[in-house]
Amino acid sequence: MAVRRIIYIALLALAALYHFAYGQYATHYILIFFLCLPLLSLLVSLPAALTSRASLISGIDVHRNGEGSVLLELECRFFLPPEAWRVTVEEKNLFTGDSGEPRTINAGCTSKLTRSFHPDTSRLGTVRYRIKKARIYDYLGLFSIPVKRSGAAEFTVLPDIERPDPEPELDDPATLHFKPKPLGFSEEHELREYRAGDPLNLVHWKLSGKMDELIIREPQEVIRKNIVLSVDLPGSYRDQQSVIEQLRYLSEELMEKEIPYKLVFGSEKLDITSNDEFNEFIKARLSSPMRAVYAPGVPLGGDALIYRIRPSKGVEA
Repeated sequence: MAVRRIIYIALLALAALYHFAYGQYATHYILIFFLCLPLLSLLVSLPAALTSRASLISGIDVHRNGEGSVLLELECRFFLPPEAWRVTVEEKNLFTGDSGEPRTINAGCTSKLTRSFHPDTSRLGTVRYRIKKARIYDYLGLFSIPVKRSGAAEFTVLPDIERPDPEPELDDPATLHFKPKPLGFSEEHELREYRAGDPLNLVHWKLSGKMDELIIREPQEVIRKNIVLSVDLPGSYRDQQSVIEQLRYLSEELMEKEIPYKLVFGSEKLDITSNDEFNEFIKARLSSPMRAVYAPGVPLGGDALIYRIRPSKGVEA
């Protein structure tokens, strides 16, 4: 644009010099033409400016080191596209606070253009893109005109998995106990002698014949101790990544075995029953600035197993 302005000023200066040197009738109109040319170019370019828009389209969430992307779409709905586009896009990780260098996209005469950005996904967090400036040039390239722009677009880099060392036995039989189930069927049973009032359909007839007395097969209800995962997140990014990725590993192990658990994340307490609930919670944490979090003392109680996750130290019961 600077080169075109210099050329225009040079031509205007020559027209003015020619007019004042000769002062003829034709030179007067030549000077007026060069003086009005920028205004004419601006007026002709306005319909394109009013119908142009720069938009950001969010990519899908990815796990760490996956391939994430955000699309920038430039569109003009006027039949004459603008002379050129100039759009500046900013990038920021909301969790770590890291900001990438602003990216400037220059595009020639086009009605529609799509560009994709592939940021570094080696660090956890929600990556937000924002259009800082969006402008088009008039047809002479002398003026830049702002155009409409969309809001921010973002996607989240979710944790990978890190196996704790040592790894707790989350489905240890010691976490189970049984109690009589008054009604219904159960695969777990306890054998005992017949007592008055027991229904006959609970009699183990084959074993009763061998024992020469009535034996009852009493259904047992499986009771699992509550599992609590609590986390410590010191202030360094490396430690926080370690803890969050250990937490994801344990969460997926529990969900695969269909074992719900309680997550204690600082002052927050949440019952997790599915991977979607876990991902939603972690995504919310990664969308805000990183901060140190220390799990408070959790009352153990007789029906709970508490595992405290520490950075690079595995899990402590």
